[in-house]
Amino acid sequence: MTTFEDVKKLSQIYVCDECKKDIDVKNVILTESTSQINMTTMGMPFIFVDKNGIIQGDNKAPIKGDKLLTCPHCKAIHAFGLSLKGS
Repeated sequence: MTTFEDVKKLSQIYVCDECKKDIDVKNVILTESTSQINMTTMGMPFIFVDKNGIIQGDNKAPIKGDKLLTCPHCKAIHAFGLSLKGS
């Protein structure tokens, strides 16, 4: 299982879908999920970091205490992950 710390070591650049600014993965903010989030669109898995720092997704949804990926520039929460720059 991949941890968020493992991903930070890759030094990749992502792009915020909201403000379109580049985000160094080291600067991604992890915002605490305050309650159960229910899936609204089939086939679009939530991407989040669980309480152990492991990146989760697929058919799971974050619960209280899990962390959501947040843009450091505009503070948009990316529940479906971030787009890798150039992909």
